[in-house]
Amino acid sequence: MINPFRQTDNFKIFLPSLLAILLFIIAIFGVALPTSHENLLKQKQVMLVELVHTASSILERYNAQVRGGEISLDMAKELAKEQIRKLHYGPDHKNYYWINDMHPRMIMHPYRPELEQQDLSTFSDRSGKHLFTEIVQVVKKEGAGFVPYMWQLNDDPQHITSKLSYVKLFQPWGWIIGTGVYMDDVSIEIAKISQKLLYISLTILLLIGCLSTYIIRQQLITVKLRQIAETEVERYSQNLEKLVEARTEELQQAQSKIKILKGLLPVCANCKKIRDDKGTWNQIELYIRDHSEAQISHGICPVCAKVLYPDLDLSEYFPADSAGKLS
Repeated sequence: MINPFRQTDNFKIFLPSLLAILLFIIAIFGVALPTSHENLLKQKQVMLVELVHTASSILERYNAQVRGGEISLDMAKELAKEQIRKLHYGPDHKNYYWINDMHPRMIMHPYRPELEQQDLSTFSDRSGKHLFTEIVQVVKKEGAGFVPYMWQLNDDPQHITSKLSYVKLFQPWGWIIGTGVYMDDVSIEIAKISQKLLYISLTILLLIGCLSTYIIRQQLITVKLRQIAETEVERYSQNLEKLVEARTEELQQAQSKIKILKGLLPVCANCKKIRDDKGTWNQIELYIRDHSEAQISHGICPVCAKVLYPDLDLSEYFPADSAGKLS
C-alpha cells in the first residue's frame, strides 16, 4: 500500500527544483526576451536620431557659409544635397538619407531619383498611407519624430517591407531630412539575440537539471534510508507488542495457577483444623493442598514420637542437635 506521507515527502523534494526551473523559464521568456526586444528597438531609435543630427549638421555648416557670404543659397543647397546623397551606412553600406520639403516635394532620394522634384502629396505606400504628408504633419507639430510605413528595401523596388524612419525639419531651408531602419533587419537581430539567449538558457537549464538531479538523488537516498529505518522500527515495535502480549498472557496463565495463602486463617487450638471462607473446618493438610502448590506428605515429629512411643529408642530416627536434643 502506498504511503501518502511518503508521496508528500517525494513531492517536497522535487518541488524546489521544479520551481527553480519554472522561474528561470519565466524570467528568460517572460522578461529577458521581451526586454531585449524593447531595448534593441530603443537602441535603433537612438541611432536614427544621432544619424539624422549628423546629416543635419551638414546643412547647418553650408547654411553658415551662406550667412557668411561665402557661397550662394542655391549653391549651398546643391552641395549639401549631393554630399548627403553619398552618405551611406550599415553592414552593406546601403542604408541612406533622403530629403523632402514641406510641400511635400522630393528634394533628394539616392534610390528613387524618379521621385525628385515630384509632388508627394498623394503618394502612398502599399498599405495606402500617405507617408510624406504624415511626415510633414509630424515635423510641423514636433519638429522631429518617428514615422512607420511600407517602403522598398534599399535599392530593391521589388521587396517592399516595413520601415521606421526618423525625420527632422531644418527650419532655415524648409527641408526635412530623414533616415530609417527596416523592421526585417530588426527582427533578424532580435532572432539572433533570442537564439543566443536560448542557447545560454538551455546550458544553464542543463546545469540546473544536473545539479537538481544530484540533490534530488541524495535526498531520495536519505528518504529511502529513513523509510527503511521507520519500517524496521515499526516491525520491531509490532514484534515487541506481540512479545509483551505473549509474556503478559504467560504471566497471567502462571498467576492463575499460583495459589497463595493470605489473610487471617482461623485455626482450631486443639485439632489444628482450618476454617475456610464457607465456614467449613478442614484438615490443615487438605487446606494447604487446595490453596497452594505444596504437596503434603505425612511424618512424625520427635516430640510426638516420644509421646506416642515412649518405650521406643528414637535416636536412630532423630539425630540429636548440638545441645543433645532430638531434632
